[in-house]
Amino acid sequence: MLWYAYRRYVALCGILLTFLLYALLLTGRGIAAPHFVLDQGNESLKHANTQVWRKISDFLAGRKYAVLTFDDGPYGYGVDEEIMTTLRKHHAHAVFFLVCSHINSANRGVLARLESDGDLIGNHSYDHLRLDRLAAPALEHQISGCSNRIAELTGMRPYYFRPPFGSTSPRIAGVVRSSGMKQMLWNANSEDGRTTEPEQILNDSVEQTADHSILLMHEKPTTAAALDAMLTRLEQRGFQFVLPDQLSSENVAIN
Repeated sequence: MLWYAYRRYVALCGILLTFLLYALLLTGRGIAAPHFVLDQGNESLKHANTQVWRKISDFLAGRKYAVLTFDDGPYGYGVDEEIMTTLRKHHAHAVFFLVCSHINSANRGVLARLESDGDLIGNHSYDHLRLDRLAAPALEHQISGCSNRIAELTGMRPYYFRPPFGSTSPRIAGVVRSSGMKQMLWNANSEDGRTTEPEQILNDSVEQTADHSILLMHEKPTTAAALDAMLTRLEQRGFQFVLPDQLSSENVAIN
């Protein structure tokens, strides 16, 4: 009798555990949403929260996370809008690192749409120069001057900065910090800076993107052409596209 009751108890626990794991696998409902910050090297993500059930749910469901980033915008000629439309189709958000000298009267409306879509605007310098070759006043203009320009247009100072060509140094990092920003590099590359073939951009992006990656792309027509298929392929591999958290004390509205 005792053995029978024990077996029933074990079976019941097994059923309950299976049900719980199944619920976690399907939806993760009731579990706190994941939050991410940049890792120490600023080139990939790490979890900002350590809730065990979230990690179990992600593991069972095969969920992976990546940040999509686009450099060198605004491009104009409808390319920015095409990229944003594709992102919306996939319920995805991205960080757009803008070059301030590229902003003009014809494309400045892109900034408002980026904000309304829930994307982040980042600073990619004023003129896309090799920053490590600049004297202090010019370096300050390239970094802080671009943040000031974005703040004038949007009312919000950018929190993330990406150095042109990914070239940084302790001196550059110091100016970035003093401007209230954090550098964001990358560890996955679409290679759209060296190829104009959408199929190659698609393949390189999918091959290089791993869990917690930051994917480098550029605002170009060829990248826009590859984006829908790229996001579809990554979603089929379990990817969700997230944004790293920003520190509200650093990213405040301009009065």
